[in-house]
Amino acid sequence: MYTTRPAKPASSTAARKVCGSPTASMMTSGPSPLVSVWMASCSEPAEELIVSRAPHLRAFALIVAGDAGKRLGDDAGAIRNYREALAIAAQRGDAHAQISAYIALAWSQGEAKQFDAGIWTLFATGTLATRAGIEPVLRLYQRYSPTLLFVTLALTALIPLLLGRETFTYYYARRQIPRWQLKVPEFHDVSRVLTAYWTLLFFTAASLAAFAPTDWHFTFLYPNLMIFGVGMTATVWLPLLYFKVFPPALPSAVEPLIMGMPLVFDRKAARDTRASIQFRVSGSEPGDYYLDIARGRCRSFEGVAPAADLTVYTPDTVWLKIARGELDGERALREGLYRAEGDFGLLSKLPEWFPARR
Repeated sequence: MYTTRPAKPASSTAARKVCGSPTASMMTSGPSPLVSVWMASCSEPAEELIVSRAPHLRAFALIVAGDAGKRLGDDAGAIRNYREALAIAAQRGDAHAQISAYIALAWSQGEAKQFDAGIWTLFATGTLATRAGIEPVLRLYQRYSPTLLFVTLALTALIPLLLGRETFTYYYARRQIPRWQLKVPEFHDVSRVLTAYWTLLFFTAASLAAFAPTDWHFTFLYPNLMIFGVGMTATVWLPLLYFKVFPPALPSAVEPLIMGMPLVFDRKAARDTRASIQFRVSGSEPGDYYLDIARGRCRSFEGVAPAADLTVYTPDTVWLKIARGELDGERALREGLYRAEGDFGLLSKLPEWFPARR
């Protein structure tokens, strides 16, 4: 982030500049065009800013055409329009069009992030205030831009949480965790806890920046140490802490039940066993899954194992009842409720290796 610098004398209030902060990049998966544009605007003379950032109608026309094509099902045409608009905006130095084209392109690819929209709103508000010459808003941006950035991030996180909508954490979760984990109720609970935690961090960072708006320790160093220290690492330790306080219930669907078996694997009981166990599931939720056990570790996969030592053919409802303890596994096998092929010794070891959760 930048500390406040004395504003250059200008012939009119419209020539004043609104500076932003590069810290926004830490929650947008690297330096995004939004942040690059914002940083670029802080490096130019105020008088040149007004001229070089004049809206370019062709770029906006291409964005509108892309939106129309997207709604009509012409995804390829929409992407071409968005990319051309982004190229024109970058070439002409049009901040408004560049940000809008970037968001439109990200949206067309399913990659738009809530933080992009929040930062765009902050940038647009400052730009409109600059052009309109609204003195109080200009002074607010000039002195407290780091604070405004963190408040924007906090509100972007908080508002969907209060409205019961998907929060920003969903975007990253869908790209970082296995698909089956998205189907368990605990995923939504942990996502909301993480969002509340990040909201608290952002408001704390905003408070630090507001306390000493001209001291880079409070506008840059301390907030970044907090964000990267206790923020970024929270995805590792916070879910574990949450599940320790609130143990997860047994999954109600067969896919997360089988794919989550490594989470309850007893490596001491399995010792140095090497085995591949295939599950061929039928019923309302059919699927193929297998477990690979080796060197005291257990991993789960979707699909068919190259060479399974044991294959279990089961309806989804039967295996769910066995896992919950509502149905005895040996009795169900004798009654033909499910069947198995291969090493039956492995089948008898499953309750020992994977203790049932109640």
